Amino acid sequence: MNSTSKNRRYLLWLASGTGVLAIAMAILLVLQITQKQAIEKANSLRADSITALVFQFEREFLRFRQTLEASVIQPGAVDQDALGLRYDLFLSRLNLLRDNPTTDLITHRPEYQRAMPHVEAVIAKADPVLTASTFNKKDLAALLTEFNELGVDVQALSFAANSEVAALLESQDATLLQQNNQIIRLTLAQLIFLLAAAVALALRQRRQEKERQALEDLTHELREAHFRAEAANRGKSQFLANMSHELRTPFNGMLGMMSLLESTPLTMAQADYIKTAKGSATHLLTLLNDILDVSSLEAGKMTLSPGPTQLSALLHEVESLMQPLAADKKLAFSIVSQIEMPPWVLADSTRLKQILFNLVNNAIKFTDHGSVTLTVDSRPRTDGNIGLAFLIQDTGIGMDDHVLSGLFQRFYQVDGGLARKFGGTGLGLEISQTLARMMGGAIEVESKAGMGSVFTLHLPFTPCPAPPHATTPAALQPMHKPAVPTEATAPAQPGQPAAALEALRVLVAEDHPVNRKFVGILLDKMGCKATFCENGQLAVEAAQREMFDLVLMDVHMPVMDGLTASRAIRAMEGPISQVPIIVLTADVMNDAKEQAMAAGVNDFVTKPVQIGQLQSAMQKCLAGDSPFRAPAHT
Repeated sequence: MNSTSKNRRYLLWLASGTGVLAIAMAILLVLQITQKQAIEKANSLRADSITALVFQFEREFLRFRQTLEASVIQPGAVDQDALGLRYDLFLSRLNLLRDNPTTDLITHRPEYQRAMPHVEAVIAKADPVLTASTFNKKDLAALLTEFNELGVDVQALSFAANSEVAALLESQDATLLQQNNQIIRLTLAQLIFLLAAAVALALRQRRQEKERQALEDLTHELREAHFRAEAANRGKSQFLANMSHELRTPFNGMLGMMSLLESTPLTMAQADYIKTAKGSATHLLTLLNDILDVSSLEAGKMTLSPGPTQLSALLHEVESLMQPLAADKKLAFSIVSQIEMPPWVLADSTRLKQILFNLVNNAIKFTDHGSVTLTVDSRPRTDGNIGLAFLIQDTGIGMDDHVLSGLFQRFYQVDGGLARKFGGTGLGLEISQTLARMMGGAIEVESKAGMGSVFTLHLPFTPCPAPPHATTPAALQPMHKPAVPTEATAPAQPGQPAAALEALRVLVAEDHPVNRKFVGILLDKMGCKATFCENGQLAVEAAQREMFDLVLMDVHMPVMDGLTASRAIRAMEGPISQVPIIVLTADVMNDAKEQAMAAGVNDFVTKPVQIGQLQSAMQKCLAGDSPFRAPAHT
């Protein structure tokens, strides 16, 4: 074969390869455009969410019904203006729900098709009554009956909207993940082709300078494509971080205010509504945490923070949180120990509790009658560590071999049909297994259909000394008796101020008005005197003017962020530089805690905040269990 023929074949091969790369680049471009559109769609959904429309409609419905009920049962004349105003607001929310394009998400749902005709029928009956010159209480009473019957359909419509939005978000997440995998495969294919081209050029002894230059140009394009792919991935991480902050901020106000409302005098129906709302909000927060954990695991940013941990106290906390869930289903729940556990061990208590919460919660969810038991036992090890096994046994539905084979896969669900009885995202077990392996252990499961399941968490622990100011470890109860939190480990009860926190002067830097209001109520319940600032710059100026016993600092604020303000306070002259600073933030990603500690804060508390959590952090800082300690108050 002569040289001309070889050159032609080589040029044909090079031209073909270049064409393949061009197609791959086009596919990458299409995938990136699709990702951008998906993110824009998600932002649009957040800005004009069907859940918000339905929630506002349901809220105005409940307010009107409450006003109507008050008008019926209260003696004397009816406040026609107040009732008419509530009715007009209810109609306006109904019109927004009907006329908004976002409503198309749920028009196919049977709940919507059942609710809207019912609403129209009730409105047709209400209009003559509420447009009359004088309201008749008898007619209003009949109208109240109609609205009470309508309440079930309105609530079902709200549940349907939440379900549709959740399904849409899950679908978008799955699409983004699939597109990322395709981008990775295409990038690898491009790199492989580049290597093959480089080898071919070397074998031809650099005789094709023109072709070599073309290949260099192509290499530059490949690098640009790789940089664009990395930028897209960074954008996804930033998007998740922003979504986390933006969602947790209203969650803090919503859950906090509901907790405060729960402590006020309520009717049985109102208490049930609050309980239902808190349960839904907590479930949404759990889903958000699961999605963020999966994202952190994918990015390799999930890290452990081991420290001195009192296992008996940790298990009591698990018992106190899981016992109400079991009681709601009339299940017996207990924690028993067959060994004498070491008083203190090195462990990441937060992640260990997360695993145990997941396993126990699953056991309760899939058990309709009987019991759930968490048993602690020993497992010999040869590496010098203490081997412990946490066995979560239930009398629930159990699983067959087919289910067990895919149990720890992402998004896998035991009951995954369209009419499935049990909810969930299918992320909890995968996250728990990954965390267990990061801790040097693993989760095993034994189960038979109809005979219950046993999940076993195997973990190694290293004994360590007790930290300063630690309480004596509380022993678990003997076998077959439920574990009960002791006085030393029982969580603080909401609304009970700690004596050590009374009369403290607390500086609160928080830009969100709802969060300022909520934190102010919590501090008032503790007996503290609060001074509020709307940004970090005002907080620094307040610290320069006045001595405080404690600072509660948000991170994301206008003018000056919380970390910059914390560093500025630490750099001041005098005792104020040693004031304890606790960060209260909705930011849980991008090494937020490490950045805060590096700025000189004493503790890091994530939103949504509960009063017991805040009390514990404040007492810890004032007791000196942190790098800085506030000077004595004079």
